[in-house]
Amino acid sequence: MLGGMRHLVCALLLLSASSLAAQPRVAPPAVGLGFGVDTADADVAAVVRLVRVYLASAGDSAAARRLWSTRDPADRRWGDLARFYAYQGFPATIAGVIAAAPGDSVYLVKLLHARADDDGTVDPMALQRLYAVREPDAPHGWRLSNAVGRLTRGWPTRTVGRIAFHYAPGRTHDAERATRAARFVDSTAALFDVPVPERIDYFVTGSPDEYFRAIGLDFFPLPSGRGQASGGNAIVQAGVVLAGDPAQGEAYLHEIAHVILGRRYGGAVVGEGIAAWLGGSRGRAPRELWRLLADYQRAHPDVTLDMLVRGELPDGWGAAESDAMYATGSLFVEHVHRRGGAAALRALDGAQFAGDDAALAAMRTHLGLAAEPDALDAWWRRAAAEAARE
Repeated sequence: MLGGMRHLVCALLLLSASSLAAQPRVAPPAVGLGFGVDTADADVAAVVRLVRVYLASAGDSAAARRLWSTRDPADRRWGDLARFYAYQGFPATIAGVIAAAPGDSVYLVKLLHARADDDGTVDPMALQRLYAVREPDAPHGWRLSNAVGRLTRGWPTRTVGRIAFHYAPGRTHDAERATRAARFVDSTAALFDVPVPERIDYFVTGSPDEYFRAIGLDFFPLPSGRGQASGGNAIVQAGVVLAGDPAQGEAYLHEIAHVILGRRYGGAVVGEGIAAWLGGSRGRAPRELWRLLADYQRAHPDVTLDMLVRGELPDGWGAAESDAMYATGSLFVEHVHRRGGAAALRALDGAQFAGDDAALAAMRTHLGLAAEPDALDAWWRRAAAEAARE
C-alpha cells in the first residue's frame, strides 16, 4: 500500500469532482496566516475575517453562499469551483491578500491547503486563488468571487446543442467533435432515461494544469511521469466539464457522461465503469482497456478482483492499476448490458455500490453470481481474456 498522502492523491486522481463532493463532509480546516499578510491594514483584516468565516463552512452551506458575490455571471452560476478539489480537510494558510489592480475594489487571495508531518515534510493539496470584492452591504464589507470568471473572460465561446464550449488560448473550434459531443448528450440521457442537462459548460484546454489554473487552482497534484500530460474531469454539481486533452478536444465523452448521469451512478466500479463504457478512458476505447486489463492480469497473477476494488495491492497503486480499475468497471457494465440491455443498466442506479463490500456484492448480483461467492474473480479473468481476443 502507498503511504498516507500518496494513497490519498492517487484516490483523488481516480475520482471525478462529483465523486469527491460525495465523500463524507470533512471538518473545517484550521486557518493560519502567511508572514506577508498584514492585518494592521483595515482592508486586509476585513478580507481575512471573511475568508476565515467562509472556510469554516468548508465552502458548502447556505451561509457560505451568502458570502459569495453575485455580480459576475460566473459567480452566480458556479460559485467556488475549486472547493470540489481543494477542501479535503487539510489546514489552510492565507498566504497572500494582494491588490488585484490599481485602486481598492478587488483583492487577490492566495490560499495554501497543506499539512506538515512531524519531520517537517510538507504535503500540499492545493494552492487556491480567490478574489475579494468590496461590497459595502455585505456582512463583512466584502464578498468572495471566483477566478474562472476573470481568467477565462477573454476565451472564445461556441454553443452546440446543450454545450457551451470555452476555448483556452491556442485552442480552436472543431465542429465535428462538438457535434459528436452534443449528440452524445442526447443519446446518453435517452439510454439511461435521465433529463437532458439544460446547459453544460465545457472548457477546452491543452492540459489538466491549464484547466485547474482556470478554475482557481494554481497547484493541484497531478500524476507524475511520461504519458500523464493530458486528462479530464467533471464537476457534476456545476454542470462543468474540464477537458485537457488536445487529442479529444470537444469530444471528451467520458467526462460528459459524468455530468449527464450525475451522482446517481457512483463509485469507481459503476460510476467510472459506465463513463468508460460509454466514452472510453484517456482517449482509449473500451476494447483497448479490456486488452490492457488482460495484460495486467497476466503480469500480476496474484492480484485478485477483491484486491483491486479495495486498493489492497502489494506493489501500490499506479497508472497500470488505474487503467485496470477503469477497464474492470467498463467490462462489468458491458456484461450487465449484455444480460439485460438498457433496463439492466438503469437498475444500476442507486447507493448499493457505496463501499467496497457493497460494490463487490452488487457485482455478483448484477452478473447473476450471487449464489456463487467465489465465482466473481473467475468471471473477471475469463471476461477479460475473452474480450482481449475479440
